[in-house]
Amino acid sequence: MKKMFTLLFVFQSMFFLAQNKINETRNFIVSNVSVISMTKDEVVKNQDVIVQNGKIISIGKTKKIKDKNATIYDGTGKFIMPSLADAHVHFPETEPEMERILQLNLINGVTKLRSMRGDWMHKEWRNKYNSIDSYYPKLYLSPPPITRNSDLNLEQIESFVKAAKENGFEFLKVLSLKNDVFFKQLDSVCKKYNFSISGHFPFVSIGNQLEDKTIFASNYNSFEHLGGLSGETDDKIDARINIIKNKGIVICPTLSWYNVGSGRYSLEELRNLCGMEFVSKVMMDKWISETKAYREKMGNEAYQTEVTKQLKSLEAKYIIIKKLDKAGVKMILSPDASSKFMMAGSTILDEMELLKNADLSNFSILKMATTNFANFFKENYGTLEVGKTADFIVLEKNPLQDLNALKEIKAVYTNNHFINENNLKEIRQQLINSVEL
Repeated sequence: MKKMFTLLFVFQSMFFLAQNKINETRNFIVSNVSVISMTKDEVVKNQDVIVQNGKIISIGKTKKIKDKNATIYDGTGKFIMPSLADAHVHFPETEPEMERILQLNLINGVTKLRSMRGDWMHKEWRNKYNSIDSYYPKLYLSPPPITRNSDLNLEQIESFVKAAKENGFEFLKVLSLKNDVFFKQLDSVCKKYNFSISGHFPFVSIGNQLEDKTIFASNYNSFEHLGGLSGETDDKIDARINIIKNKGIVICPTLSWYNVGSGRYSLEELRNLCGMEFVSKVMMDKWISETKAYREKMGNEAYQTEVTKQLKSLEAKYIIIKKLDKAGVKMILSPDASSKFMMAGSTILDEMELLKNADLSNFSILKMATTNFANFFKENYGTLEVGKTADFIVLEKNPLQDLNALKEIKAVYTNNHFINENNLKEIRQQLINSVEL
């Protein structure tokens, strides 16, 4: 039965795709809409946004449209802004699960995903899901990550990095490192091939600890989870933030992973977190049972002590993020939805709400998921401007005033496809139906 449903879903998706490919000989117009360009913290009302062949060719004051061949979407009373990016994603093991992840992100306005736990086969997934006819999120890939168990000599490191570069992977993910010698060899090869390093702040398990001058002279272009900042002294934090700013290194905080993992939520609250409607009853019961058993094994006193400790750690992270924002360090956004009680796409808004605790403005938070991500990969989207690639979402309310506006996505435009509200509802319902089977 489940296999039959999967085949039907694939057929429906193909039909849906054919129905929503924008005719490249016509202009696509969002008329009379309020534009949030993300170039400024402002809304420009009553605008017509004209797209041709996937590029924005005009943004101007609403007027009578004379182009009778254009496809027109009435944006009256609505808001348009660049679509979102999730900058720290762990892809699942199987292709059916992968397609589900892509759909979950799409219905939440997420059209770009940065893989932070790579595999060589992900290249084939990108070839399939990022084809010219696909409306799925664009994938940015890393090969299998480097860990303390990566026992490679210099020749093997070069072969690894060269293969990643030649196969179109964007960067190398570092989880952990064996020793300082290995890191220096790895970095030298990455520099040779102009291949970026991203991931955990580099510490080594054996050998001499890495000095800051070695770390910050490397090909690292992003640090995840506030590594190298969280848990350090104020002086070290301030010194490293200054270097990070000057080096143009990007930070991806991933607060949601720590928030959900803190233990702060009751079992009933965990059941009702955002996105849990996409989790099967069997899986949810398993998660609840495991969590309950873990807490009971700890004992209530030890459990409450641990929660207090984790929440205190989160408060310290908010202070660091506030410092990063004040210093002008570029940050990108992800909930790191790779654990229990977290769902791809849905948790993006949770991450944004947590960032409010660091006194960031809505504009700064939205930049993390739009402009900053685009600039990080040197892409031509991320703002709504003439000449930019058209990649946007349409909303019922203004997210600069209230981030909860992102709960009401009316349409998504990506890769020259327009997915309207009914299409998004259909995909959502199909995803829920597939959980129930």
